[in-house]
Amino acid sequence: MPARKPGLWEMRATGTVGPNQVKALKKYCLGPSSDRALHELEILRNELQVVHSDITCQSPNISVSGNVMTGEMACRTNSADDDEAAGTDFRWTVTFKSDSEAVNETHSLPRDVMFHMDNKMVEEQRWIGECPANLKPGDFLDLGFNYNSDEWPNENRRAGNIRETRKQLEKSLKEGVEMNKRLGPM
Repeated sequence: MPARKPGLWEMRATGTVGPNQVKALKKYCLGPSSDRALHELEILRNELQVVHSDITCQSPNISVSGNVMTGEMACRTNSADDDEAAGTDFRWTVTFKSDSEAVNETHSLPRDVMFHMDNKMVEEQRWIGECPANLKPGDFLDLGFNYNSDEWPNENRRAGNIRETRKQLEKSLKEGVEMNKRLGPM
């Protein structure tokens, strides 16, 4: 997998969540292991998006060709009453223009699942310099998101760490899977 240059990265996402226009902004301090951990965190976020609808995801298929990484992950409902295609499909393409610029295009497409929306996002990622002294590799700043606005978010909503966030999301995913087992297919 191509690696992003170590340092501070700004990631500006634009796209749609259902009928809404979205803009989101985050800054990540990346090093070699946190760069890979960020890719893994994005896959985990997709799984968590659907687990509470009694949907289970297959392992993602990821391939790299030159400077382009593509991935897809099929997530299907556990209900015997649903069509075998019911669930959500996730697809993404990360084009590494250089070690200091990348574009991540993502699309999640629900299939016969209530309350799930078609989402399309383009995240422009660029290296903006060395990490500030108060951030170590794996730390990030979430500057928020705006719905249906031309303005970019500009407030530090929270700071976090990729690995700590991953632990929290893994715990939530495990709880969702256990809850689905107890409730049985919906």
